[in-house]
Amino acid sequence: MDRIKELRDVMRKHNIDIYYIPTDDYHSSEFVGNYFKVREYISGFTGSAGTLIVTMNEAGLWTDGRYFLQAEDELKDSEIVLYRAGMEGVPTIDEFLLSRLEDGMILGFDGRCMVASSVINLRRKIENCGKVVRIVSDLDLAAEIWEDRPELPDSDAFILDEEYSGESAISKIERLRDRMSELNVYGHIITTLDDIAWLLNIRANDIEYSPLLLSYLTITDSKVILYCNQNSVSKISEYLKGINVETKDYDEIYNDLPKMTLISKDRPILADIDKINYLLYKKMFKGKILNMINPTTKMKAIKNETEVLNEAKAHIKDGIAYVKFLYWFNQNISKGITELDIANKLLEERSKMEGFVEESFEAIVAYGSHGAIVHYSPDEASNIELQEKSFVLIDTGAHYLEGTTDITRTLACGELTKEEKDNYTLVLKGNLALGDAKFLYGLTGANLDILARSALWRNGLDYNHGTGHGVGYLMNVHEGPNNIRWRLGRGKNLSAVIEPGMITSNEPGVYITGKYGIRLENMIVCKDREKNEFGRFMEFETLTVVPFDLNAINIDMLDEHEKMLLNDYHKNVNKIISPFLDSEEKEFLDEITREI
Repeated sequence: MDRIKELRDVMRKHNIDIYYIPTDDYHSSEFVGNYFKVREYISGFTGSAGTLIVTMNEAGLWTDGRYFLQAEDELKDSEIVLYRAGMEGVPTIDEFLLSRLEDGMILGFDGRCMVASSVINLRRKIENCGKVVRIVSDLDLAAEIWEDRPELPDSDAFILDEEYSGESAISKIERLRDRMSELNVYGHIITTLDDIAWLLNIRANDIEYSPLLLSYLTITDSKVILYCNQNSVSKISEYLKGINVETKDYDEIYNDLPKMTLISKDRPILADIDKINYLLYKKMFKGKILNMINPTTKMKAIKNETEVLNEAKAHIKDGIAYVKFLYWFNQNISKGITELDIANKLLEERSKMEGFVEESFEAIVAYGSHGAIVHYSPDEASNIELQEKSFVLIDTGAHYLEGTTDITRTLACGELTKEEKDNYTLVLKGNLALGDAKFLYGLTGANLDILARSALWRNGLDYNHGTGHGVGYLMNVHEGPNNIRWRLGRGKNLSAVIEPGMITSNEPGVYITGKYGIRLENMIVCKDREKNEFGRFMEFETLTVVPFDLNAINIDMLDEHEKMLLNDYHKNVNKIISPFLDSEEKEFLDEITREI
């Protein structure tokens, strides 16, 4: 509350009536560095998605279904009102702002942290209401009250060799230029960090859990310019010169973009206004913009043969570490282990694997009622000890040089109730059905989502998140454009066709507030199956090689095909992982992958 008071004092100083604080950094990243965690600093809400709006007499926070319970808990001692986004009767952020803004008021925000399209749409709505409101988009008010604010990161960038990337940066740049030529654009601005990392075959450590470099990039027929901290690329400067990439200081793009717009004359500049920040958009305002998804987004989503083979290797490493963890869990569940003990043990086992880089997101380890909080992560204050009953939900992942993993297993901690077993089995049925999908080319995740939900829906149950997301290669663990969800999306966010080489998560779940949560997640890669007179058929191959918990299953609820799928999966897990275990671990693996 002291921080909100300080913020309001600074708002008065700048004559700001309403201040808008998103979660984003300057690049619309999912995870942001500590420097950018203004919303968290002001509100105390630590989830990875949310928006804080502060007026002179109100404060509201909007977040999605993954974080409702977490936000409710973290905001309970503040004046901040929780707005559960997407729920019936809850105003959107724009609706709230339009109801509070009056003629002559000033709305402020840091335009570098605001996605251009959201501001454009808000301005249009304000104008359509006939209100005269001034928007000030260059105010970083946090800079005036956050005394010990962390510095911008400056990690060393490194090269991802072709043995891992499967294609040279020169080849990727040429492919992008070919696409730009087809579109007849003068140039292209890329601000999304994973697109830049993929294009140049470089990685860094500027964001925890996302091994990326804070940077912008512009490309024309003759030039590629990377805007970044010059110290961060000093060790790869010769490599960048060798692929004809010029480097400039991070903020210099704000000076160069207006010049690029002038030179382009009547030819447009390709930019995704759903990704670039509003201040950059303003720098291009007088030029022509071709607003479309970055071509690199789809290019990087379709993994090449080398990447797919490497991802399989990464998942074997992850499977070895996970089975060793499961052996430890089985030995220690009765000894009073905690959520943090589990997170630390999994990190310990993964760290032993050659090529391990870091975790791919903050570990979600949620025992009992914590499991109903979809993205709960334990800390010293919330950490609890497991009891010999109910479930622990464990959603973790890792970055290896061979790729990125993301896996969720829900483990029985002791005797389960019939309801718990039944619900676990319903979630498992959904996971098995989606992993076994055979489908015509051209289908999207919206077509496939029902396979994962059908068993739950038949029993009046559901989960408030997507069934699957794309997964990056040593980049963002969540990657577009592929996803599996029943909501169709609109405009550029329409569900994408599932292409061969796309790696997607398969993660149905169910969450019973105050009791437990269940989620079962595998990574699946799309592959061609056959082509005949009826069309081109596709299928999924499961990359994850970690057992499900047989002790949590109501076997009577599985049909013969589902039993076959589960037995075949466990037989494959045993075959792949067993050679890397000692005799006691092998015996344990034989037991937990036994045929049913």
